[in-house]
Amino acid sequence: MQLSTIFSLIGWIITGGIAGWAASSLLGYDRGGCLLHVALGIIGALVGGFIMGRFIVPGGLTGVGFIDTIINATVGAAILLLVLELVLPGQQLGGGRRSRRSRR
Repeated sequence: MQLSTIFSLIGWIITGGIAGWAASSLLGYDRGGCLLHVALGIIGALVGGFIMGRFIVPGGLTGVGFIDTIINATVGAAILLLVLELVLPGQQLGGGRRSRRSRR
């Protein structure tokens, strides 16, 4: 495996973690851990990159690659969480909060 491939994978993991955490924090999703945030961010990057690049801002919001990537991935992860909430109502967003209150 080439060194550039390894750094690329590390970049995807870091970007996915930041974006997944940001989207979860914005929407109040308090379940899961680090691996879930990374997976959410990576899938969100695919969704957000498609939506932002095709329909909203083809050139990027800031013109700075890494920042645009984080923004796109965060938007995509938030969209993904909202779609999951529509498909599985009450089980995704805020589900952890309700279960914590009921345990007290």
